[in-house]
Amino acid sequence: MSVRNAIKPPPNPRAYDDFLSRKVAAARESVRIGEGRSNDEVEATFAARRDAVRRG
Repeated sequence: MSVRNAIKPPPNPRAYDDFLSRKVAAARESVRIGEGRSNDEVEATFAARRDAVRRG
């Protein structure tokens, strides 16, 4: 199986577009009201998680 065959488009592209638009709007609103996190904060959190997994 090739990668191209493993990644299938959503069954209903319009519904997916609507879903994605709602997700983006919600994310933008959370950033607007100060609930978002900077990229540096996210990177630091996941670097710590990766280190914890490596240590076991």
